[in-house]
Amino acid sequence: MRPWRYFVAFSLLIALLTPTVSLARANPNSLLPVMATAVEENLNAKAAVLMDMGTKQVLLSKNPDERLPIASVTKVMTLLLALEALETGQIKLGDKVTASPHACSYGGAQIYLEPGEQFTVEEMLMAVAIKSANDAAVALAEHVAGSESAFVAAMNQRAQELAMENTHFVNACGLDNVSVTGKQGDQGYSTARDVALMSAAVLKYQDMLKPWLTTRITYLQRAKGPVELYNTNHRFLRGYSGADGLKTGLTDTAKYCLSATAERDGFRLIAVALGVPSDELRYQDVAQLLNYGFANYIGRVMVPAGSEVASVQINRGREQQITLTTKLPLAVLLKKGQSLDEIAQQVELPTKVFAPISSGDRLGVLRLVKGNEVLAETDLVATQDVLKIGLFGNFVRLLRHWLGS
Repeated sequence: MRPWRYFVAFSLLIALLTPTVSLARANPNSLLPVMATAVEENLNAKAAVLMDMGTKQVLLSKNPDERLPIASVTKVMTLLLALEALETGQIKLGDKVTASPHACSYGGAQIYLEPGEQFTVEEMLMAVAIKSANDAAVALAEHVAGSESAFVAAMNQRAQELAMENTHFVNACGLDNVSVTGKQGDQGYSTARDVALMSAAVLKYQDMLKPWLTTRITYLQRAKGPVELYNTNHRFLRGYSGADGLKTGLTDTAKYCLSATAERDGFRLIAVALGVPSDELRYQDVAQLLNYGFANYIGRVMVPAGSEVASVQINRGREQQITLTTKLPLAVLLKKGQSLDEIAQQVELPTKVFAPISSGDRLGVLRLVKGNEVLAETDLVATQDVLKIGLFGNFVRLLRHWLGS
Protein backbone atom coordinates (compact mmCIF):
# COMPACT_ATOMS: atom_id res chain seq x y z
CA MET A 1 0.00 0.00 0.00
CA ARG A 2 1.36 3.39 -0.97
CA PRO A 3 2.10 5.98 1.71
CA TRP A 4 -0.76 8.28 0.75
CA ARG A 5 -3.18 5.37 1.05
CA TYR A 6 -1.91 4.74 4.59
CA PHE A 7 -2.65 8.40 5.41
CA VAL A 8 -6.21 8.27 4.00
CA ALA A 9 -6.99 5.01 5.80
CA PHE A 10 -5.65 6.37 9.08
CA SER A 11 -7.69 9.59 8.72
CA LEU A 12 -10.87 7.59 8.04
CA LEU A 13 -10.22 5.45 11.10
CA ILE A 14 -9.79 8.50 13.32
CA ALA A 15 -13.01 10.03 11.94
CA LEU A 16 -14.96 6.84 12.65
CA LEU A 17 -13.65 6.54 16.19
CA THR A 18 -14.16 10.22 17.16
CA PRO A 19 -17.64 10.93 18.63
CA THR A 20 -19.70 13.67 17.03
CA VAL A 21 -19.99 16.70 19.34
CA SER A 22 -22.72 19.32 18.94
CA LEU A 23 -21.38 22.86 19.22
CA ALA A 24 -24.74 24.64 19.07
CA ARG A 25 -24.39 28.12 20.52
CA ALA A 26 -26.59 28.92 23.51
CA ASN A 27 -29.01 31.79 23.11
CA PRO A 28 -28.40 34.15 26.07
CA ASN A 29 -31.99 35.44 25.89
CA SER A 30 -33.36 31.93 26.42
CA LEU A 31 -31.41 31.69 29.68
CA LEU A 32 -32.90 34.84 31.26
CA PRO A 33 -36.18 33.25 32.43
CA VAL A 34 -34.28 30.36 34.00
CA MET A 35 -31.94 32.72 35.85
CA ALA A 36 -34.83 34.97 36.92
CA THR A 37 -36.70 31.99 38.34
CA ALA A 38 -33.61 30.89 40.25
CA VAL A 39 -33.23 34.35 41.81
CA GLU A 40 -36.93 34.52 42.69
CA GLU A 41 -36.88 31.12 44.38
CA ASN A 42 -33.88 32.20 46.44
CA LEU A 43 -35.51 35.36 47.80
CA ASN A 44 -36.51 35.58 51.45
CA ALA A 45 -38.99 38.43 50.95
CA LYS A 46 -42.74 37.90 50.84
CA ALA A 47 -42.81 40.16 47.79
CA ALA A 48 -40.13 41.72 45.61
CA VAL A 49 -39.65 43.66 42.39
CA LEU A 50 -36.68 44.68 40.26
CA MET A 51 -37.52 47.68 38.06
CA ASP A 52 -35.58 49.64 35.46
CA MET A 53 -35.78 53.30 36.47
CA GLY A 54 -35.78 54.62 32.91
CA THR A 55 -38.54 52.55 31.34
CA LYS A 56 -40.37 51.45 34.53
CA GLN A 57 -40.15 47.90 33.17
CA VAL A 58 -40.23 45.10 35.75
CA LEU A 59 -37.32 42.74 35.12
CA LEU A 60 -38.00 40.26 37.90
CA SER A 61 -40.73 39.91 40.51
CA LYS A 62 -42.14 37.78 43.31
CA ASN A 63 -45.75 38.40 44.34
CA PRO A 64 -45.47 41.95 42.95
CA ASP A 65 -49.12 42.88 43.58
CA GLU A 66 -49.65 41.30 47.00
CA ARG A 67 -50.92 43.93 49.46
CA LEU A 68 -48.58 44.21 52.44
CA PRO A 69 -47.69 46.73 55.14
CA ILE A 70 -44.55 48.66 54.14
CA ALA A 71 -43.60 50.41 57.41
CA SER A 72 -41.36 53.47 56.93
CA VAL A 73 -41.04 52.91 53.19
CA THR A 74 -44.28 54.94 53.35
CA LYS A 75 -42.03 57.98 53.80
CA VAL A 76 -41.02 57.76 50.13
CA MET A 77 -44.44 59.27 49.36
CA THR A 78 -44.05 61.79 52.20
CA LEU A 79 -40.74 62.92 50.68
CA LEU A 80 -42.24 63.03 47.20
CA LEU A 81 -45.10 65.36 48.18
CA ALA A 82 -42.76 67.63 50.14
CA LEU A 83 -40.31 67.84 47.23
CA GLU A 84 -43.11 68.56 44.76
CA ALA A 85 -44.33 71.33 47.07
CA LEU A 86 -40.81 72.77 47.01
CA GLU A 87 -40.72 72.58 43.22
CA THR A 88 -43.99 74.52 42.86
CA GLY A 89 -42.92 77.14 45.39
CA GLN A 90 -45.61 76.21 47.90
CA ILE A 91 -42.92 75.79 50.55
CA LYS A 92 -39.23 76.76 50.75
CA LEU A 93 -36.21 75.00 52.21
CA GLY A 94 -35.70 77.80 54.70
CA ASP A 95 -39.29 77.81 56.00
CA LYS A 96 -39.59 77.17 59.72
CA VAL A 97 -41.58 74.04 60.61
CA THR A 98 -43.13 74.13 64.07
CA ALA A 99 -43.60 70.80 65.81
CA SER A 100 -47.18 70.23 66.97
CA PRO A 101 -48.16 68.08 69.98
CA HIS A 102 -49.62 65.61 67.47
CA ALA A 103 -46.32 65.26 65.60
CA CYS A 104 -44.40 64.93 68.87
CA SER A 105 -46.67 62.09 70.02
CA TYR A 106 -45.29 59.66 67.45
CA GLY A 107 -42.88 57.00 68.74
CA GLY A 108 -40.51 54.72 66.89
CA ALA A 109 -37.63 56.29 65.00
CA GLN A 110 -37.63 59.99 65.84
CA ILE A 111 -35.58 63.09 66.62
CA TYR A 112 -37.54 63.65 69.84
CA LEU A 113 -39.25 66.88 68.80
CA GLU A 114 -40.89 68.91 71.54
CA PRO A 115 -44.12 70.90 71.01
CA GLY A 116 -43.29 74.32 69.61
CA GLU A 117 -39.77 73.37 68.59
CA GLN A 118 -38.75 74.57 65.15
CA PHE A 119 -36.53 73.25 62.39
CA THR A 120 -36.34 74.32 58.74
CA VAL A 121 -37.97 72.35 55.95
CA GLU A 122 -34.48 71.31 54.84
CA GLU A 123 -33.62 69.98 58.31
CA MET A 124 -36.90 68.09 58.54
CA LEU A 125 -36.27 66.55 55.12
CA MET A 126 -32.82 65.47 56.31
CA ALA A 127 -34.32 63.88 59.43
CA VAL A 128 -36.83 61.94 57.33
CA ALA A 129 -34.41 60.88 54.58
CA ILE A 130 -31.48 59.91 56.83
CA LYS A 131 -32.92 58.82 60.17
CA SER A 132 -36.50 57.98 59.05
CA ALA A 133 -37.84 60.14 61.89
CA ASN A 134 -41.59 59.68 62.37
CA ASP A 135 -42.09 62.95 64.27
CA ALA A 136 -40.25 64.91 61.57
CA ALA A 137 -42.30 63.23 58.81
CA VAL A 138 -45.59 64.19 60.47
CA ALA A 139 -44.41 67.74 61.25
CA LEU A 140 -43.40 68.12 57.61
CA ALA A 141 -46.76 66.75 56.47
CA GLU A 142 -48.60 69.26 58.65
CA HIS A 143 -46.47 72.09 57.27
CA VAL A 144 -47.25 71.12 53.68
CA ALA A 145 -50.98 70.37 54.00
CA GLY A 146 -52.11 71.94 57.27
CA SER A 147 -52.86 68.62 58.94
CA GLU A 148 -51.68 65.04 58.70
CA SER A 149 -55.13 63.85 57.60
CA ALA A 150 -55.16 66.33 54.70
CA PHE A 151 -51.65 65.25 53.75
CA VAL A 152 -52.63 61.56 53.80
CA ALA A 153 -55.54 62.34 51.46
CA ALA A 154 -53.00 63.95 49.11
CA MET A 155 -50.74 60.88 49.43
CA ASN A 156 -53.57 58.61 48.29
CA GLN A 157 -54.48 60.93 45.42
CA ARG A 158 -50.85 61.03 44.26
CA ALA A 159 -50.70 57.23 44.46
CA GLN A 160 -53.64 57.02 42.04
CA GLU A 161 -51.90 59.43 39.65
CA LEU A 162 -48.80 57.20 39.69
CA ALA A 163 -50.92 54.12 38.82
CA MET A 164 -50.26 52.62 42.25
CA GLU A 165 -53.39 50.48 42.06
CA ASN A 166 -52.93 48.51 45.29
CA THR A 167 -51.84 51.18 47.76
CA HIS A 168 -53.64 52.87 50.64
CA PHE A 169 -51.98 55.24 53.11
CA VAL A 170 -53.38 55.93 56.58
CA ASN A 171 -50.57 58.06 58.03
CA ALA A 172 -47.50 59.98 56.90
CA CYS A 173 -44.85 57.78 58.50
CA GLY A 174 -45.86 54.11 58.16
CA LEU A 175 -46.38 53.06 61.78
CA ASP A 176 -48.66 50.06 62.33
CA ASN A 177 -52.18 50.55 63.69
CA VAL A 178 -52.10 54.35 63.47
CA SER A 179 -54.69 55.94 61.18
CA VAL A 180 -55.66 59.57 60.69
CA THR A 181 -58.25 58.90 57.99
CA GLY A 182 -61.17 58.88 60.42
CA LYS A 183 -62.22 55.39 59.34
CA GLN A 184 -62.48 52.76 62.03
CA GLY A 185 -59.86 50.02 61.72
CA ASP A 186 -58.32 51.54 58.57
CA GLN A 187 -55.00 49.89 57.72
CA GLY A 188 -52.31 50.97 55.31
CA TYR A 189 -50.83 48.74 52.63
CA SER A 190 -48.94 48.76 49.36
CA THR A 191 -47.18 46.32 47.03
CA ALA A 192 -43.66 45.77 45.77
CA ARG A 193 -44.67 47.05 42.32
CA ASP A 194 -46.30 50.18 43.73
CA VAL A 195 -43.33 50.92 45.98
CA ALA A 196 -41.06 50.72 42.93
CA LEU A 197 -43.31 53.17 41.06
CA MET A 198 -43.30 55.78 43.83
CA SER A 199 -39.56 55.27 44.30
CA ALA A 200 -39.05 56.03 40.61
CA ALA A 201 -41.15 59.19 41.05
CA VAL A 202 -39.15 60.51 44.00
CA LEU A 203 -35.85 59.76 42.24
CA LYS A 204 -36.70 62.61 39.88
CA TYR A 205 -35.30 64.68 42.75
CA GLN A 206 -32.16 62.57 43.07
CA ASP A 207 -29.83 65.59 42.79
CA MET A 208 -31.37 67.10 45.93
CA LEU A 209 -31.84 63.84 47.80
CA LYS A 210 -28.49 62.19 47.14
CA PRO A 211 -26.42 64.14 49.70
CA TRP A 212 -28.90 63.09 52.40
CA LEU A 213 -29.55 59.55 51.22
CA THR A 214 -25.83 58.75 51.10
CA THR A 215 -24.93 60.46 54.40
CA ARG A 216 -24.04 57.85 57.00
CA ILE A 217 -24.13 60.15 60.01
CA THR A 218 -24.64 63.86 60.65
CA TYR A 219 -26.19 66.13 63.26
CA LEU A 220 -28.96 68.68 63.64
CA GLN A 221 -28.19 71.53 65.99
CA ARG A 222 -30.69 72.44 68.70
CA ALA A 223 -30.62 74.53 71.84
CA LYS A 224 -30.06 71.62 74.22
CA GLY A 225 -27.48 69.86 72.07
CA PRO A 226 -27.03 68.18 68.68
CA VAL A 227 -29.39 65.49 67.36
CA GLU A 228 -27.67 62.53 65.73
CA LEU A 229 -28.97 61.46 62.32
CA TYR A 230 -27.68 57.93 61.66
CA ASN A 231 -28.67 56.51 58.28
CA THR A 232 -30.95 53.50 58.60
CA ASN A 233 -29.76 52.33 55.16
CA HIS A 234 -26.03 52.48 55.89
CA ARG A 235 -25.50 48.74 55.41
CA PHE A 236 -26.67 48.81 51.80
CA LEU A 237 -24.90 52.11 51.06
CA ARG A 238 -21.56 50.83 52.33
CA GLY A 239 -21.84 47.31 50.97
CA TYR A 240 -23.16 47.59 47.42
CA SER A 241 -21.35 49.16 44.46
CA GLY A 242 -23.32 52.07 43.02
CA ALA A 243 -25.80 52.22 45.92
CA ASP A 244 -27.23 55.68 46.60
CA GLY A 245 -30.62 55.21 48.29
CA LEU A 246 -33.43 54.86 49.11
CA LYS A 247 -35.59 53.89 52.12
CA THR A 248 -35.79 51.23 54.81
CA GLY A 249 -38.80 50.14 56.85
CA LEU A 250 -39.34 48.00 59.93
CA THR A 251 -42.33 47.26 62.14
CA ASP A 252 -43.54 44.11 63.90
CA THR A 253 -46.22 43.62 61.25
CA ALA A 254 -44.32 44.64 58.12
CA LYS A 255 -41.02 42.99 59.10
CA TYR A 256 -37.91 44.26 57.31
CA CYS A 257 -38.59 46.24 54.14
CA LEU A 258 -36.37 48.11 51.71
CA SER A 259 -36.63 50.11 48.52
CA ALA A 260 -33.05 50.19 47.24
CA THR A 261 -31.60 51.95 44.23
CA ALA A 262 -28.20 51.76 42.58
CA GLU A 263 -26.69 53.30 39.46
CA ARG A 264 -23.83 52.07 37.30
CA ASP A 265 -22.66 53.78 34.12
CA GLY A 266 -25.90 55.72 33.76
CA PHE A 267 -28.09 52.65 34.28
CA ARG A 268 -30.31 52.87 37.39
CA LEU A 269 -32.24 50.00 38.93
CA ILE A 270 -34.76 49.92 41.79
CA ALA A 271 -35.03 46.80 43.95
CA VAL A 272 -37.88 46.40 46.44
CA ALA A 273 -38.08 43.70 49.11
CA LEU A 274 -41.05 43.54 51.52
CA GLY A 275 -41.71 41.30 54.51
CA VAL A 276 -38.17 39.98 54.97
CA PRO A 277 -37.43 38.06 58.22
CA SER A 278 -34.18 39.87 59.12
CA ASP A 279 -32.01 42.89 58.42
CA GLU A 280 -29.25 40.77 56.89
CA LEU A 281 -31.64 38.92 54.58
CA ARG A 282 -33.27 42.08 53.18
CA TYR A 283 -29.88 43.34 52.00
CA GLN A 284 -29.10 39.90 50.61
CA ASP A 285 -32.37 39.99 48.67
CA VAL A 286 -31.88 43.42 47.09
CA ALA A 287 -28.26 42.56 46.23
CA GLN A 288 -29.45 39.44 44.39
CA LEU A 289 -32.05 41.44 42.49
CA LEU A 290 -29.64 44.21 41.52
CA ASN A 291 -26.87 41.79 40.58
CA TYR A 292 -29.23 40.02 38.19
CA GLY A 293 -30.24 43.30 36.57
CA PHE A 294 -26.76 44.72 36.14
CA ALA A 295 -25.42 41.40 34.83
CA ASN A 296 -28.05 40.95 32.14
CA TYR A 297 -29.36 44.37 31.05
CA ILE A 298 -28.24 47.79 29.96
CA GLY A 299 -30.40 50.91 30.03
CA ARG A 300 -30.04 54.53 29.03
CA VAL A 301 -32.08 57.72 29.15
CA MET A 302 -31.68 58.71 25.51
CA VAL A 303 -33.70 61.94 25.57
CA PRO A 304 -34.32 63.79 28.88
CA ALA A 305 -37.70 65.33 29.65
CA GLY A 306 -37.97 68.90 28.42
CA SER A 307 -35.52 68.42 25.55
CA GLU A 308 -36.06 70.71 22.55
CA VAL A 309 -36.67 68.37 19.64
CA ALA A 310 -38.52 70.24 16.88
CA SER A 311 -40.38 73.41 15.97
CA VAL A 312 -43.67 73.89 14.14
CA GLN A 313 -45.19 76.66 12.04
CA ILE A 314 -48.34 78.20 13.53
CA ASN A 315 -51.18 79.34 11.33
CA ARG A 316 -53.23 82.41 12.36
CA GLY A 317 -51.19 82.93 15.53
CA ARG A 318 -49.39 85.93 16.95
CA GLU A 319 -46.23 83.80 16.92
CA GLN A 320 -45.54 82.06 13.65
CA GLN A 321 -43.26 79.34 15.04
CA ILE A 322 -42.80 77.66 18.41
CA THR A 323 -40.48 75.06 19.89
CA LEU A 324 -41.67 71.63 20.99
CA THR A 325 -40.15 69.72 23.89
CA THR A 326 -40.46 66.18 25.20
CA LYS A 327 -43.10 65.72 27.88
CA LEU A 328 -41.39 62.69 29.45
CA PRO A 329 -37.87 61.27 29.28
CA LEU A 330 -37.27 58.61 26.65
CA ALA A 331 -35.31 55.62 27.89
CA VAL A 332 -34.46 52.24 26.45
CA LEU A 333 -33.75 48.91 28.08
CA LEU A 334 -31.71 46.32 26.20
CA LYS A 335 -30.32 42.93 27.02
CA LYS A 336 -26.55 42.77 27.40
CA GLY A 337 -24.92 42.34 24.03
CA GLN A 338 -27.47 44.44 22.14
CA SER A 339 -26.18 47.70 20.70
CA LEU A 340 -27.50 51.18 21.41
CA ASP A 341 -26.00 52.41 18.12
CA GLU A 342 -28.89 51.23 15.93
CA ILE A 343 -31.51 53.23 17.83
CA ALA A 344 -32.92 56.17 15.86
CA GLN A 345 -35.24 59.07 16.67
CA GLN A 346 -38.45 59.45 14.70
CA VAL A 347 -40.45 62.70 14.90
CA GLU A 348 -44.10 62.88 13.88
CA LEU A 349 -45.67 66.33 13.45
CA PRO A 350 -49.07 67.49 12.14
CA THR A 351 -49.19 68.97 8.66
CA LYS A 352 -50.85 72.16 9.92
CA VAL A 353 -51.18 73.73 13.36
CA PHE A 354 -53.65 76.53 14.08
CA ALA A 355 -53.79 79.00 16.97
CA PRO A 356 -54.86 79.34 19.72
CA ILE A 357 -52.39 77.08 21.52
CA SER A 358 -51.73 76.65 25.22
CA SER A 359 -48.38 75.77 26.73
CA GLY A 360 -48.27 72.01 27.23
CA ASP A 361 -50.60 71.17 24.32
CA ARG A 362 -49.65 67.97 22.51
CA LEU A 363 -48.45 68.84 19.02
CA GLY A 364 -46.39 65.84 18.01
CA VAL A 365 -44.72 62.57 18.99
CA LEU A 366 -41.10 61.51 19.36
CA ARG A 367 -40.30 57.81 19.06
CA LEU A 368 -37.18 55.78 19.60
CA VAL A 369 -37.03 53.01 17.03
CA LYS A 370 -34.78 50.09 16.26
CA GLY A 371 -35.54 48.85 12.79
CA ASN A 372 -39.31 48.47 12.67
CA GLU A 373 -39.66 48.17 16.45
CA VAL A 374 -40.82 51.14 18.53
CA LEU A 375 -38.86 51.05 21.79
CA ALA A 376 -40.34 54.13 23.46
CA GLU A 377 -42.34 57.24 22.67
CA THR A 378 -43.45 60.48 24.27
CA ASP A 379 -45.56 63.50 23.37
CA LEU A 380 -43.99 66.67 22.01
CA VAL A 381 -45.64 69.64 23.70
CA ALA A 382 -45.86 73.38 23.11
CA THR A 383 -43.53 75.52 25.21
CA GLN A 384 -45.67 78.68 25.15
CA ASP A 385 -49.15 80.07 24.65
CA VAL A 386 -50.02 81.38 21.19
CA LEU A 387 -53.01 83.67 20.79
CA LYS A 388 -55.08 83.68 17.63
CA ILE A 389 -55.05 86.77 15.42
CA GLY A 390 -58.17 87.96 13.61
CA LEU A 391 -58.79 88.56 9.91
CA PHE A 392 -57.41 92.10 10.08
CA GLY A 393 -54.22 90.96 11.79
CA ASN A 394 -53.81 88.20 9.26
CA PHE A 395 -54.30 90.71 6.42
CA VAL A 396 -51.64 93.04 7.88
CA ARG A 397 -49.20 90.14 8.17
CA LEU A 398 -49.79 89.11 4.56
CA LEU A 399 -49.40 92.70 3.43
CA ARG A 400 -46.10 93.07 5.27
CA HIS A 401 -44.89 89.81 3.82
CA TRP A 402 -45.84 90.99 0.31
CA LEU A 403 -44.19 94.38 0.74
CA GLY A 404 -41.10 92.78 2.18
CA SER A 405 -40.78 90.46 -0.76
